[in-house]
Amino acid sequence: MAGNRRRHANVVPVASIFMWVAICVFVGGAGLGYVSLKNKLHRGADEIRTLESQIAQVSMSITVVQSEIQKLSSMEALKKRYDSDKTKLGGLVEIPPDRIVWVDRPLPAAASDPSDIQQTANPSR
Repeated sequence: MAGNRRRHANVVPVASIFMWVAICVFVGGAGLGYVSLKNKLHRGADEIRTLESQIAQVSMSITVVQSEIQKLSSMEALKKRYDSDKTKLGGLVEIPPDRIVWVDRPLPAAASDPSDIQQTANPSR
């Protein structure tokens, strides 16, 4: 009597199911990775856009400050500011010619006698 030949055969195709599960996991992981990278790309683009707008604002403020510096450091503006209030830092005051000391060369050193020279350190210590 011949026995049932399918008795020891696999009733459930485990290898086929495992292969399809592995394929689904791979495709799902690849899809999630793609979505994650796209989101990171969009976040980076938004950050770059905000940084570029901040750079533009800073460069605009730099140009404004440079123009203010040019305007306030001109001689006319300084004279106007100090003429309006002479109490600040003494204001701009003219120096009379008799108070000016002109130095064009050093004064001649007096010829000193070697006996007049005093010793500053004691070398015999």
